[in-house]
Order: sequence, then C-alpha cells, then structure tokens
Amino acid sequence: MSAFKPEIIKEGDGVTRLLNVIEYVGYNPDGRIRTATVTSEYPNFRIRVTGDTVDTPSQGITSNPDLFNRTETVKIDGVTRTIEYPNRLVVGARVLVFEPAHQQLLYLLTMGV
Repeated sequence: MSAFKPEIIKEGDGVTRLLNVIEYVGYNPDGRIRTATVTSEYPNFRIRVTGDTVDTPSQGITSNPDLFNRTETVKIDGVTRTIEYPNRLVVGARVLVFEPAHQQLLYLLTMGV
C-alpha cells in the first residue's frame, strides 16, 4: 500500500466512488474496507467478513445504533409521539466494514452492496 494519501476518483460507478471517498476521508494506510454479511441478529449480533471463516461477535464491532431495532419518544407540535426504528441488520444483510491494521475492532460503515 502507498504511503501517500489516496486521491479522490471522479470516475466509475457509485459504489466505487463511495469507497474511494471513505478511504480518502478516513485515511488509514494499513486499514481496508471490506464487505461482510450479518449472520446473527441483535441481541447476539454477529457478522462474517467476506473471505473469513469465523464470525465477529458484537463485542468486536462498532456500529450506528440507528441500524438496530429501537424506539424514540419525541414531541412534534406539542404532541408526544413514539418513533420505531426497525432492525436493519437482519440475517443475510450485506454491509461495508472498515478493518484497521490492528484488527481489534470492525467499524460497520453502511448497509451493503
């Protein structure tokens, strides 16, 4: 891998450009972006990185909590409402993760490809 920060690519499909921008903004010369699949849902959340033979448990994953099933109480025009967020990380869902060089944690970036 190059020791220089990557350049922004302005060609290619949307996924290629998105991955390039993520690499540019979150530059880590020894880390890489990989695809993964959800293998078990919350509360025993697990994912398997493409090419790996072992699942990564929730203790090894950092993720946006809005992707999990939850509720939130808000006040709209003086009226209290409850918003329910569905579980988006269901078995079989494809996701993009960042795997830093130390490989201690996976960072779940976005829903998949």
